[in-house]
Amino acid sequence: MTRAFRSIALVALLLPALGCAGGWRNGVPPQWAGDDVAASAPATASSAASAGAGSAVTADGVTFRYKGEGNTVNVAGEFNSWSTSADALTKGSDGTWTIQKKLSPGRYAYKFVVDGSNWKEDPAAKETVDDGFGGKNAIVVVSGTAAAAAATAAPAVASSATGDGVTFRYSGAGNSVNLAGEFNSWSTSADAMTKGADGVWTITKKLSPGRYAYKFVVDGSNWKEDPAAKETVDDGFGGKNAIMVVGGTAAAAVAAAPAVAAKATGDGVTFRYAGAGNSVNLAGEFNSWSTSADALTKGADGVWTITKKLAPGRYAYKFVVDGSNWKEDPAAKETVDDGFGGKNAIMVVTGGASGSGGAVTAAAAVLPVTGTAKAPQFGTNGVTFTYAGPGSAVALCGSFNDWAINTDPMKQQSDGTWAITKKLAPGTYTYKFLIDGKTWKTDAANKATQEDDFGGQNSVLIVK
Repeated sequence: MTRAFRSIALVALLLPALGCAGGWRNGVPPQWAGDDVAASAPATASSAASAGAGSAVTADGVTFRYKGEGNTVNVAGEFNSWSTSADALTKGSDGTWTIQKKLSPGRYAYKFVVDGSNWKEDPAAKETVDDGFGGKNAIVVVSGTAAAAAATAAPAVASSATGDGVTFRYSGAGNSVNLAGEFNSWSTSADAMTKGADGVWTITKKLSPGRYAYKFVVDGSNWKEDPAAKETVDDGFGGKNAIMVVGGTAAAAVAAAPAVAAKATGDGVTFRYAGAGNSVNLAGEFNSWSTSADALTKGADGVWTITKKLAPGRYAYKFVVDGSNWKEDPAAKETVDDGFGGKNAIMVVTGGASGSGGAVTAAAAVLPVTGTAKAPQFGTNGVTFTYAGPGSAVALCGSFNDWAINTDPMKQQSDGTWAITKKLAPGTYTYKFLIDGKTWKTDAANKATQEDDFGGQNSVLIVK
């Protein structure tokens, strides 16, 4: 999916091949703009007739202002298809970067892009909206005269199901709006909406009974939540997907089949998924997160099942619907962060495969953690990094190894902690720990951090 990779599926599939997703935007590792850990200079809000954001709207256009370190600064937003190069700001003698743009009346989200890849919020913005990555986009509103700030978007109107199908409605600025969801494999072009005289975009679709997540896509790349949705679910990026439930007649909103917990017996582990879809597969640590290896079978009660023989151990897993839609197991008794704002379910298989709870037996080759986390230690052989926490494999990823996920595997010590010693030249580095090939963790013992551009943090290390 475009820009945001809204389906966790795509991210999870690409992650092992591409590298460190704990702080990547569109496959690009995060860059730290400064030479030390100091914050950039504060932004300066304008005092001119305001459009409700930190930048100023006058009769001459919208003036965007950014104050901070960087060699180049661009403004990217809904007005230029989020281009990182189209609108370059100019640096003034006071260190403030500015650009003035003529914009048609409307409501626009935007961010600043420093040095071509570092996305920065506008801290002076008076109004913001979630950017889908745990951060914020600033909002600028341009009215019909461009000098007043009274313009607002049309009110949100709830989508509705009738005998004719489901009518989805979107209110907001844009040249085009498409509906993307589980019903069309999250296509950004399949279902174009039509704008009415009242400014509301609509589309009516026939949908089979089931439960569907969806979003709106504005101008081909800007993913928007449905603010009028009565039910939502985490989209895996700090935002929300709206939920539409279609009953047997498309007029009733009955829930999908109830969730049923997975269960381990002497025959193996039976995994169960209840929900709409043409196919369901089981993906987890036991099959290298394959989206095709373990297909579930749908029963007469609408529940999908598969029984697998698993060696004793502790396994994270998810369901994959229709080949690309990653689903959490809502019936799981234990979960762990999946590194994308969502959850992986945990299945624990004991030595006799007779239960699904309790501690992992000695058959699992991972030592219990009795040691504690330690801040990076400087020695004659280099810098020693230490991680203390659950996991069957840990790697060190950072700016010193281009965020590679296989370059620096850590070794488990006798106290259960994981450690690695690296020779590093003087400089400033950002880094994270990668747990079991998918979960990104900052260094709990290192208080120095830097925003990773996804609403999270990278740990920071300075070598002198």
